[in-house]
Amino acid sequence: MVKVIWKGVLMKALGNGLKKITWFGTVSALVLGFSLAQSPLWAADSIFSEKVSKGKFSIGGRAMYYDPIGGGDSWYGGAQARWYLNEVFALEGSMDYRKNGFGSTTAKTFPLQLSGLAYLLPGKRVSPFLIGGGGWYYTDVNGPNNFNDAQQRFGLHAGGGLQVMLNNHWSVDGSYRWVWLERIHSRDSNGNSVSLHDEGHMVTVGLNYHF
Repeated sequence: MVKVIWKGVLMKALGNGLKKITWFGTVSALVLGFSLAQSPLWAADSIFSEKVSKGKFSIGGRAMYYDPIGGGDSWYGGAQARWYLNEVFALEGSMDYRKNGFGSTTAKTFPLQLSGLAYLLPGKRVSPFLIGGGGWYYTDVNGPNNFNDAQQRFGLHAGGGLQVMLNNHWSVDGSYRWVWLERIHSRDSNGNSVSLHDEGHMVTVGLNYHF
């Protein structure tokens, strides 16, 4: 009987506590939202609200970092081109080069990606975006005992980034995406077949010219 009473008291106290926490959290969120709305960051003359057109097309070079879960990371480079369908959506085509080591195997990869972008602050000078798409990966694999094989792989990617319009013709951007990839096939020093994990983290930093 005593246990039942204490259990009821405890549950009631816990329920009241959760109600207070929920109420406090709701009020805090409203206050924070109102404060941000009044913040200079969102004022009419702030960099975040200033409108700058991206034009219809852009092309640029980029640095690319890739860190596969089964191999060594590296910084290399490539190029990207974007077609702006409107202020919200764009298409991106890109090509990079990277070289990664997987123990005694070295893989030289040429990723060719096609991506869709959705801008979260359409038409603004500074705008975060979501990115996702697919790619074709031509890979030259070199392993022990003169093993060499050219492999064509496919994969998907998804992530996000930030683009800053410096003026009407130049912009800089950075992006992160996770890449899902088919495995690399090689051989070990004993001649046995091995599958290497090449999916991983991809980061890009680009400079673009807009038309």
